Amino acid sequence: MAGPIVFVGDSITELWGFHRAGTFEAYDLIPRGGSGQTARWITMRFARDLAETEAWGVHLLCGVNDIGRNEGVFVPVEEICRTLAGMLDEARALGVKAWIGSLTPVDGIPWNPEVRDAPAMIAAVNAWLRDHAHEHGATFIDYHAVLATETGGLRPDYGTDGLHLSPAGYAAIEPLMLRALGRIPDAGPVLPAREPPAETTGSLRALLTGLAVAAAALLAAVTALVLELR
Repeated sequence: MAGPIVFVGDSITELWGFHRAGTFEAYDLIPRGGSGQTARWITMRFARDLAETEAWGVHLLCGVNDIGRNEGVFVPVEEICRTLAGMLDEARALGVKAWIGSLTPVDGIPWNPEVRDAPAMIAAVNAWLRDHAHEHGATFIDYHAVLATETGGLRPDYGTDGLHLSPAGYAAIEPLMLRALGRIPDAGPVLPAREPPAETTGSLRALLTGLAVAAAALLAAVTALVLELR
């Protein structure tokens, strides 16, 4: 395995690192997501994130907050693409290997229902990334194809609000991500593919608690026996 790879992005990346912390730890991945941040905001910390983490590679995933007009203005697809390309060029200039993920599918912008063309804009950004990411030294990873319904929205079982991914959504795209990053071979297993289920964790905790109680009882019995023999 090569050096660490930093994941730079918005809340999609932030929640990925939270919900799938086991995967990030196992494969030397560093989450640097910022909730609500547009691609333009992320450019202001991009080089710092690379320097602070001493990353060998960078995985970039952002742009939906530009579409959601988080800075209060409409941002055209062309400008979003230019901003993403600029960060990829910056990574290449710094000698950092780059991957860029497709924007994930949405049914709409939960916090800004006035944005009615989000799916079409996402499709346009993704089409540009698919065709041009390699020109900026990056590998394109198509998460959208895994997560989308036939109509282009986010599969209900893979999302929480029509935009953000659920733990199941992240688990579904991790094999694609890990293979693209070279963390596993094309036919290799993905570990950990999922976090331990809550019931498994609870059962293990109960077992350990029971063993601790039994050990304490045994120690007490041995102590009492020793005292009687004195």
